[in-house]
Amino acid sequence: MKKLDEEVYQEYKKMGRGNWGGKDLIIWKALYNGFLTIAKDEEFTPFTKFMLNIFLDVRKARKEGIPIIMHPFNYAPELFHAMDLSPFMQEIFSVGLAPLHLNEGYIDYTNTIGYGDNPTLCNAQRPLIGAQQQGAAPIPDLLFYLSTPCNSLAMNYQVYSYLTKIPTYNIDIPYWDYDDQNSEFYDEKTLDYVNQQLKSLIAWLEDKTKREFNPEKFQMTMTNLNQAREYILEFNELLKVKPCPMPSIAGFANWLAMVTKGGTSEGVEVTKYNRDTAAENVKQGIGGIEDEKLRIAWPYTHVFFDRDLLTWIEETLQAVVIMDLLGYYPVLPHDVSTVDKCYESLAKGTLDFSMVGTCRGMAELYVEFLLNYVKDYSIDAVIIPMQFACKHAYSITRVAAEAVRDQTGIPTLIFGCDPYDSREVTSETIREKISEFITQVVL
Repeated sequence: MKKLDEEVYQEYKKMGRGNWGGKDLIIWKALYNGFLTIAKDEEFTPFTKFMLNIFLDVRKARKEGIPIIMHPFNYAPELFHAMDLSPFMQEIFSVGLAPLHLNEGYIDYTNTIGYGDNPTLCNAQRPLIGAQQQGAAPIPDLLFYLSTPCNSLAMNYQVYSYLTKIPTYNIDIPYWDYDDQNSEFYDEKTLDYVNQQLKSLIAWLEDKTKREFNPEKFQMTMTNLNQAREYILEFNELLKVKPCPMPSIAGFANWLAMVTKGGTSEGVEVTKYNRDTAAENVKQGIGGIEDEKLRIAWPYTHVFFDRDLLTWIEETLQAVVIMDLLGYYPVLPHDVSTVDKCYESLAKGTLDFSMVGTCRGMAELYVEFLLNYVKDYSIDAVIIPMQFACKHAYSITRVAAEAVRDQTGIPTLIFGCDPYDSREVTSETIREKISEFITQVVL
């Protein structure tokens, strides 16, 4: 196992000192130093380097005057990279605090000032508001978000925009299908509707940043993006092999690469590394976990406050989680031979991105996704740790669970919790629920 070289570690440590460009980045710097401390004792991979650079990119942008644009976890930043902006995926901040329980004070503060509660607003974003009110949230130059996958996300960003007065752009994501003309849910206007909004976004970015859109740079970025998509497609296919060649968390790295570095050489490097590792493990007959007994579908997000939950599932139940809803990156490679094709690929990627493609429209989209997920990956059980505020998801996951049971006989565990706040439902309770489900229902 290749660890972080001491000289390189000291260089990274040096970059974690001093003023990063403002008091609003103090916690962001602390998250960097915390991740660096963990990385020192683990294998140093392209993903480790990539994660460190995510934090350092914001430091560099602030010091060099590069416009920082904040965006949510369900939008890939290739357009921002093409225009030489510095994308800031906000949930790395608000969700990244959860494993350390540092988000809890900000959640409590939002309760104190009367801004929502756990059953109303998702705590994936709500700590941002509490942190902003206490002067601890990163302040970007621009803000961008989508209308999907839920009202909670959109509301949090609207409030943040109002409080900070940051110039903001929002894209409305349509409900209907765009690629199957024989589907009852098809609407021929869907793709063009998104395409036109993205072109308007380019004009808005040019106006706000005084940076000119370069079609050649855009096409180069989209070429990188589609190369990474090809690697992920191959990776996803390799996970169908028994035993699964990668551990439970591996697919999440692909999503994180695409949602922060999509369209860059770093995104290509990380996804290629993941694909190559999976392919070599398949060739050698190596499983992601020792003596795999069960394969679990996790068609929702992680329980982020419990960093070791998936490892516990692997070691205690000899089960591997075949990707979560975010890690199951579904966007296919597209033709990007012309600039017009690049625009089309950008729009398709926006509509099909992780969680967006399954949760932006009718329940049938999610049901079909879960059925294919269970069948394609030889799944033995489905586990969904449902966030209290995801009321729309409660409905569609229960419908999907019934469809899975009826068509495949595979059981589903759905339970309420807050994946970002351990005080609502503890790690111990969650593990007990999962253990009981596996031992008494699945086995």
